[in-house]
Amino acid sequence: MILPVSGNINYNRGQSFKGCVPFIRTKKNFSINTEYKSIDVHSADYIKYVYRLVKGWCKQTCEVNVETERLQDIVKDKEPCIFIMNHTRDQIKDINAAKFFNNLLYREYIYHNMAETCPRSKVMASKNYVSHAGDGGERLRWLGVVPVSTSLKTKTRKSENANTLKELTNQFANNEINLFLFPEGAFAAFTFLPLKYKFQAGAAYIIRNTLETKDKVKVVPLCFAHKNDISAIHIGKALYISRQNENYYASRGNADSKYFNKDLAKIYKDSDKILLTDSGKALKYENVIPYISGVLMRNMECCTKEAKQDLKQSKSGVFIL
Repeated sequence: MILPVSGNINYNRGQSFKGCVPFIRTKKNFSINTEYKSIDVHSADYIKYVYRLVKGWCKQTCEVNVETERLQDIVKDKEPCIFIMNHTRDQIKDINAAKFFNNLLYREYIYHNMAETCPRSKVMASKNYVSHAGDGGERLRWLGVVPVSTSLKTKTRKSENANTLKELTNQFANNEINLFLFPEGAFAAFTFLPLKYKFQAGAAYIIRNTLETKDKVKVVPLCFAHKNDISAIHIGKALYISRQNENYYASRGNADSKYFNKDLAKIYKDSDKILLTDSGKALKYENVIPYISGVLMRNMECCTKEAKQDLKQSKSGVFIL
């Protein structure tokens, strides 16, 4: 039986979920059942197969703020999302948390009879991570992992990822996928640097290009924190980047959080959205990228602090996935 996150269950801060252990298998201990190859990724069976597979990997205790009903809203809204995720000092646990959240999302789609029509998840990950899997990453790619270059050389990274970003943009614009990405990329290794120096522009490019065919793009910060054997996943409020009459707007997102940047929060005042400007002039297609990145970064920065606070509140109660 698939138990819903939504429904008649009353969640509170004393409850948590189990997260995932690493599932990369090296060639030395490689053994993967290949039955997945016969499953159509566009079928309901695909979502159900991934759910059952990842459920079997769940080991690590994880606190999730499901009582906010933000997960439920994502499913009910049916609008595809871009999930921006932070890296901590333990990147393996970050990846595990991302996999676990995606399984919660898939579970909700199954419960609401949306497994056949829901967006498939695509997770951008280092091509080195993918290539080290025992089968060269074939099953990971089938599961939705998209290998990208995380080179610290900007020109190299952009050149290698150009076609991948174009394909993902088209899939997202056509409502085919939810997109998960770590905007820091390889710069996450520089843990001493503030987020604003590590936040890369890939997400902003995808958003700007998607807005050529859609009126708005939904972005959800999905932020992690870890301590010992417990992790926290904080689902942030949805942020919308929109375009109207060639002008770009950003919604309030997480501006009401006590951890949100105070200067940016003042700009919103009582407005639901703000016009993105530079020195009072509305930004256009060719120069809006760094400003979209700035808005995304401030929201992710805020929700990372929220995740750390959630972790402190965890009472280690476990709700089984």
